[in-house]
Amino acid sequence: MKEYSFSAEVNKKIVDGILHGYKNYIHERNNKRNTMRISDAYAWVKGNHIDDQIASECESIGISYNKAKAGYTWGYLQFSSPQEKSMFIIKNAKYFNADNFPGGKGIKGDKRRNTDEENYLKKLSRINRNIDFPEELSLFPKETEMPEIMSIFDDNVMKSLEDTEVTRLQQAFDKFYMVTYEIDEAFMISSIQVWMPNPVDNKAYPVDDLTELIAHSPVDFNNIDMTALEEDALDYDHESPAAYDFDIFHEEELDKEKSDDDDKS
Repeated sequence: MKEYSFSAEVNKKIVDGILHGYKNYIHERNNKRNTMRISDAYAWVKGNHIDDQIASECESIGISYNKAKAGYTWGYLQFSSPQEKSMFIIKNAKYFNADNFPGGKGIKGDKRRNTDEENYLKKLSRINRNIDFPEELSLFPKETEMPEIMSIFDDNVMKSLEDTEVTRLQQAFDKFYMVTYEIDEAFMISSIQVWMPNPVDNKAYPVDDLTELIAHSPVDFNNIDMTALEEDALDYDHESPAAYDFDIFHEEELDKEKSDDDDKS
């Protein structure tokens, strides 16, 4: 999938934007912790800071952005290059599952959501309908009827493609990426990866590893106060207000839903 990599300039801007945004977020968390009686909700603004700084970094190289919604309430930015006909979004690796990108991971990192209904990630992935993914259909002989998951142009899917927004995006772009960032136990960004999701098998395929660019970024994290992050249990033990919009679930909540369904049957 290396042939679908971004340019070196775009890669640098993405990495610098993620790091700038995360640094701004840490300053914000510390400031609110020191000036407000309660500031726990600020634990969930990290994504906004990162999106904002990527928009600032990438503006100079012709990458624009559009505001979008994940679910009913949670806003995020879609970044696009009209010249390359490509779009990308940023996602926390904590909730990303390469083997089932629409379902993602639960808050504890070990659960997948049922993906029978299309969410925003699945719809965006249909931009990649013509991408030559590795061994996409090689497991199925040409004369063999393909399983339903492979039949992306059946009646139900065609109806979903009639959605105005999805159709517009498919006309405007032919490549869609997910860029993930990972935060380690020391509260530092330790990995940045570029993925391309396949709408056929719900898997995200690695395109590029931008991690080595972190060390060469001008964004300096020396002498940054991590106190607020160290004391902040929300990001690990509690559910975000936007959890259901971003498809993030507690294991207990999923088990409860399953139990409720069993009781009804």
